[in-house]
Amino acid sequence: MSVLPTYDYLLIDRSDKILTITLNRPERLNALSQNLMDELNGELARAADDDAVSVIIIKSTGRAFCVGYDLQEEDWITSQYPANFPDGVDPETDTKDIQYLLDYWMDMWRHPKPIITQVHGACLSGGGELLAASDIVIASENASFGHPAGRDLGIPPTVFFWPLLMGMRKAKEMLYTSKMMGAAEAEKLGLINDMVPADQLDAHTRAMAVDIARTPVEHLKILKISANNFYENMGVQESSDAAVVLDAEFHQSPVFLSFFKMVREKGMKAALAERQRLFGP
Repeated sequence: MSVLPTYDYLLIDRSDKILTITLNRPERLNALSQNLMDELNGELARAADDDAVSVIIIKSTGRAFCVGYDLQEEDWITSQYPANFPDGVDPETDTKDIQYLLDYWMDMWRHPKPIITQVHGACLSGGGELLAASDIVIASENASFGHPAGRDLGIPPTVFFWPLLMGMRKAKEMLYTSKMMGAAEAEKLGLINDMVPADQLDAHTRAMAVDIARTPVEHLKILKISANNFYENMGVQESSDAAVVLDAEFHQSPVFLSFFKMVREKGMKAALAERQRLFGP
């Protein structure tokens, strides 16, 4: 067996044709930094060409699966940190940055191997994009889902997946209110496949992966393409490209500028507290 790579923000395990990738940034609640995303992308690329891997599990350490993109300047994932631009970020550059994010998640969605995401605790914003790009999602009873940044920071570039996963009415409700959804409701709506007790999460996810891995990997690739093609033919790419432009437009809005004005003047904690005051938890 080849030596497994080591990373700063990922833990890697491989056995029984299953690659387990664990996001390992618990001190930041596994917020997505550029470094973490680069490491994840690299490991997924290696798995794509590894015939010893049939199924991929993505999970996390700590008390949350992923709270979204990191909002701190040193770990901001696009080239312009909005707090440094009092009059707003450059729209053309911003659009290119958002397109990069969209392409990142679409590459994951089109990955040739099945990806199972295992969720515990909060799965928010960018974490929800990881969820959307996955094939199967298993969550613990304490999992929660949502996009609180929808009030002031923009839409997920993969927002078009929401109506596909949970239906038009609920998707609009979630977007308009930025409300949180518990695991039971997420399972009922089809956002996740299964909800299980926290102490059974690892075992349940592993059992699902082992069962899938019984299918020959070349067949899994064909089955995944056949399922994805249905949504590709419905216009997934066109919808995603439109979301890029809309997100860039959102980033020119007064509420977006106000959030980062507060960050610049009083810090991130103050900006998040003001969001809660204005819009609720």
